[in-house]
Amino acid sequence: MKEFLQFTNSEFFNKNEQISKFLSYLIPYQQDFESNQLDKVTFFKKHYKGEVYEEQKFRYLLSDLTILLEEFIAFVEYRNNTFQQKYFLLQGLNKRNQDKYFLQDLEVIKKISNSNPYRDSNYYFNQHNINEISYDFTSEKRNRAFDTSLQEVIDNLEITYLAKGFKYYCEMINRRNILQVSYNLSFFDQMVQYLQNGSFDDIPAVHIYRLIYITLTNHNDQENYKALLTALEKNGRLFSQREQRGMYVFAQNYCIKRINQGEPAALEEIFQLYQKMVEHGLIYEGNYVSQPDFKNIVTTGLRLNEVDWVNNFIEDYKSKLNPEFSENAFTYSMAWVHFTKKEFDKSLRMLLKVEFNDVYYHLDSKSLLMKVYFEMNEYDAFFSLVDAFKIYLRRNKFISEFQRETYHNFILLINKLMKVKVGKNQMSWALNDEVNNTKPAADLVWLKLKANDLAIAAKLKR
Repeated sequence: MKEFLQFTNSEFFNKNEQISKFLSYLIPYQQDFESNQLDKVTFFKKHYKGEVYEEQKFRYLLSDLTILLEEFIAFVEYRNNTFQQKYFLLQGLNKRNQDKYFLQDLEVIKKISNSNPYRDSNYYFNQHNINEISYDFTSEKRNRAFDTSLQEVIDNLEITYLAKGFKYYCEMINRRNILQVSYNLSFFDQMVQYLQNGSFDDIPAVHIYRLIYITLTNHNDQENYKALLTALEKNGRLFSQREQRGMYVFAQNYCIKRINQGEPAALEEIFQLYQKMVEHGLIYEGNYVSQPDFKNIVTTGLRLNEVDWVNNFIEDYKSKLNPEFSENAFTYSMAWVHFTKKEFDKSLRMLLKVEFNDVYYHLDSKSLLMKVYFEMNEYDAFFSLVDAFKIYLRRNKFISEFQRETYHNFILLINKLMKVKVGKNQMSWALNDEVNNTKPAADLVWLKLKANDLAIAAKLKR
């Protein structure tokens, strides 16, 4: 606010004195803009002496202040971007034919770019911009035949496009897998064919996303998954924390697919991914720990019976959650802790406090609640929840077909197991095989365990 006032007081940026006065009037109320003492008529009478109050004139003042605020925000972003400052300086020097200073600052901007620790698509785009402005300069001053920057213009533009395009291509495929959305990907499908020969595997910004693409489209390629983990471990530092985090999330999704297909090893693999993300500080979104990551780390660790590790994690990171969601995340996590300890009454009390603020909380909380009712022999509550859960899956348009099938199969199987448990049906070879062979299904490992317990009780033996 102090800098914004300085900005508005500068005649270079603002020539309307009334805006500066208006902002000065507002500043004392910045902690409480709803204050009754903040009155537009009072301000108008003080600063527009002799004039009758006009609502339209005041609205113009508000509009002009808003425009100036937007210019200030843009200026702050520009001021914090040294590369952009130098780039625009080079454009200005070239237009003014200041060749000596242009060449000096060209070397400066190259050093700025090369000092960037990241080698993401933005780096190659900056390299492209340097090559392009260098080409523009030399093409005007020298014989074009001797200029070498033109090839670099094309090379870095190509890498930029592939790195950025492949990144969003993977995100589209991922969203298509987990949400009910569709995209036109025909152009990018051709790009994949272009990259199949591995000609850009020496560029981590392209290579890693090519490996991610394979995890999204070929769930049986374990060697590719291992190659992705190796590439992330080796070159992850070349990307921002935010982009690294996104790359690890893609790897998680690969494991989740396999978990829902009933591969026990995938659960251990995703837990190792989470531990790696915790180690590298990749579970943060902005200033806070990601709420979904917190939830998934807890549930995955508990499914592997890593109770002590999970308790330590909760203790260390619960205060680092966004205060707006921390209570909900903590409550859900403790419901899982109590469930793992077979403290089903406590788990139930916790679950009934959880707010379903997104579709994944809803799906996971309802499936855990079904398991609690199953363990507690709460038959009426269980069968009522089955009906409600089915309706939710059928009506929610944001659930992908894969997710819908995964949880539908979970409901189908646990419902059949409960009917055996209450004596409505008999445990059979057919049901035991159905549990072991139905894919995908949420919490398939737990379902197999319960089916095995009922089979033993029924004395079914292979």
